[in-house]
Amino acid sequence: MKKIRTYLLLLLTSTTFLIHAQKAPKIDLLLWKLTIPEGSVTTFKAPKILDYAENRDIQKFMFNDLTDRSLVFYVYPSIKSKRSFNKTDLKEQNSFGGDASWTFKQGAKLKASLKMGDIYKKNDMHPRVIFAQIGGRLKEEQVNLIGAKDKTAPSILKVFWDNGYIKLRSKRLADPSITGVDVLKEDSWIDDDGYTFKNKVDFDKFNFQIEITDGKMEVSVNGEKKVYSGGDYKLWNAFDNYFTVGCNLQGDETGAYANVKFYSLDVSH
Repeated sequence: MKKIRTYLLLLLTSTTFLIHAQKAPKIDLLLWKLTIPEGSVTTFKAPKILDYAENRDIQKFMFNDLTDRSLVFYVYPSIKSKRSFNKTDLKEQNSFGGDASWTFKQGAKLKASLKMGDIYKKNDMHPRVIFAQIGGRLKEEQVNLIGAKDKTAPSILKVFWDNGYIKLRSKRLADPSITGVDVLKEDSWIDDDGYTFKNKVDFDKFNFQIEITDGKMEVSVNGEKKVYSGGDYKLWNAFDNYFTVGCNLQGDETGAYANVKFYSLDVSH
């Protein structure tokens, strides 16, 4: 009888694990580093991030929703970092576990299926949420060349969910006459006028893609495209880049919160 009970327990455990695995989102986190807004900001990468479903610290901010097989990124403004609003996001890593670095000349592609989940609302308006971004990074020799404090470079692209619409914000040179090493300086780049996709995604699932080639950046939402190209994007070959995705809440009012649900996420170079 004892052997039968043990067998049934093992069978139940195995079946539960199999059902859970079948319902969990199929997103490979091996080449990502997670940042959560806990304390002074906490990060997790492989192998710890791979056990996120069993990690209580991570579960507060990133977890599976088995009802629709999504990976949920959740944030609320309990703590605000010095540089930005609260965020729970994944930052691209390389196969050696270090920070990913690719150039426009090398090219890159990010494809995802996602939707906005629950989000705070006040006076009929929601706070904006950044769910994808291309971060910039200087090389070590460039840091020394311009006397920068660290490797941080401007973000060439930020992608927002804004009250149901997807909006883009890119960079352009502050002055077309800027050349040489001055191109590497952060204050040489300013925000462009922004772009809003015509078709509203609201709270529905949508397909999203960023494709980078030499001197060109193409962003699409459900097939609708916005293409960036020209001299500024040729000059961007000077910088290293990496993708980030998740939930970056652009608001810090008391009680504000948001979550973004990803169903698929793939990156290639």
